[in-house]
Amino acid sequence: MTDHPVIPIQFLAVQAGLAVREGLCEETAFRAITKNAADIVGIGERVGSLEVGKDADVAVFDGHPFDFRTHCVMTLINGSIVYDARKQEA
Repeated sequence: MTDHPVIPIQFLAVQAGLAVREGLCEETAFRAITKNAADIVGIGERVGSLEVGKDADVAVFDGHPFDFRTHCVMTLINGSIVYDARKQEA
């Protein structure tokens, strides 16, 4: 979680990366912005991790998700592709 709007939500992964740089375990940082965040806001039974029976909402990146140079190249919601960077380039 962030203190949005002071630090906008789109910088959540960058904030996690900074926490890792300062010593937080990478797995703990990733869980904090996925599963734990979903659990905190009461939607952990649907999203936050890849498990059978949960929504198939997935973001695919072209690099490490904590690297600020990384871009989302594909997004799936309920298992359907809703964004594909390859189609944007054509």
